[in-house]
Amino acid sequence: MQKLRLTMNETCHFLSVQRDKLNKMVNDDPSFPRPIKEGVTRQAAVYFDHSELIEWWEVQKQARYS
Repeated sequence: MQKLRLTMNETCHFLSVQRDKLNKMVNDDPSFPRPIKEGVTRQAAVYFDHSELIEWWEVQKQARYS
């Protein structure tokens, strides 16, 4: 069973990128899924939605052929 939400480290592993690259994607690519923060403090955990990541990747793949 696939997790619904992925931590920053899991997302990096899932996309095969380093943490700084993931942060750059979040900041520079408006189409990249927005992180979900649990809580209001700076230390609150940040997650990414698995299905949004899959959908984003499929759009990226389709854009290569357009």
